[in-house]
Amino acid sequence: MKLDDPGLENELVSLKVLTEADRDVLASTSAVEAMWQWMPVIATGTNFHSYFDDTLEMKKSGNYIPFTIWRKSDGAFAGVVAYADISRTHRRLRMASLWIVEEMRGTAIVPAVQLATIERAVASRMRRIEILTPVSNERSVRSIERFGARREGTLRSYFRMANGSWADMAILSLVGEEANAAMALLQDRVRVLQQA
Repeated sequence: MKLDDPGLENELVSLKVLTEADRDVLASTSAVEAMWQWMPVIATGTNFHSYFDDTLEMKKSGNYIPFTIWRKSDGAFAGVVAYADISRTHRRLRMASLWIVEEMRGTAIVPAVQLATIERAVASRMRRIEILTPVSNERSVRSIERFGARREGTLRSYFRMANGSWADMAILSLVGEEANAAMALLQDRVRVLQQA
């Protein structure tokens, strides 16, 4: 199975490879404001269209696969996520750029997306799944640790952010069988949140 094969979904979410057709959908969300807090600066500028263009350009390399996320119950746009730094030789990738629309944060959508992306990585024979997130984004760090990713350390002053600050990045990972344990935890979390 390929990472970008169609059918990346579960009962709650459907993920589709991002295309130019998604530009207007994303531009109309609060992702534009969130970009200033959590996105690294890029050479072509710090505005939404520069980031979107850069994402499409990185996609051409085959080492970066961005997805849009859609809630299956009503077809509502739910956010974006990506696979980055993909190495098929070394069977590793990084889960990146997870952003969920505000009204769906804290719901079963977040663990459903995490579950879908980890399941696809495992089905594609990836052995190591990395996640980098700003240390200052404590909510993100907790969410990642909650499904069993192990914190390996901190990359100090790793990214210059779009707002001009420098970010220390927490590096977390799932290796080998840890991914199976994470999938079981995420399945349970989805069930609990659906019943709440």
